[in-house]
Amino acid sequence: MAKRKARIDSAAEAVRVMAKATKEIPPPSNVPLDAEDIPFFRNVIAEYARSEWSSHQLELAAMLARTMADLTREQKLLRDEGGIAKSEKGTPVANPRKSIVQMHASSILSFRRSLSLHARAQAGEARVVGKRREAAKGIEGDNPLEDDLLARP
Repeated sequence: MAKRKARIDSAAEAVRVMAKATKEIPPPSNVPLDAEDIPFFRNVIAEYARSEWSSHQLELAAMLARTMADLTREQKLLRDEGGIAKSEKGTPVANPRKSIVQMHASSILSFRRSLSLHARAQAGEARVVGKRREAAKGIEGDNPLEDDLLARP
């Protein structure tokens, strides 16, 4: 039988979370990251509390970070080269790099689903998200800082 997660409002769980909250999460050693991958890794792991990451999830997060860096690099090259290339005979063809970009984009979505980093997993059902968005827009619309009556921070 699977072990149940401790309640987040228990003292023991609060201590466990606090202990991990101050520790830096290094990339896993078995998924090497280059310097350009690290910012993506930091952004990915910031999605959850430090106490929630398992070793396997960190491996997936590192793979996601590498793929995101690869996508960024390939998109830049595609922009520089253009979407249309010439065949050996000079006939215009779609740049083969487009399929590489699409492959990376698809992989990113797959990794995000595996890590439950997609919108539904984070925000909930669309109807709930819609209600929250409307409430947030209402709050933004009534922002007292916009009428210049209050001192700004």
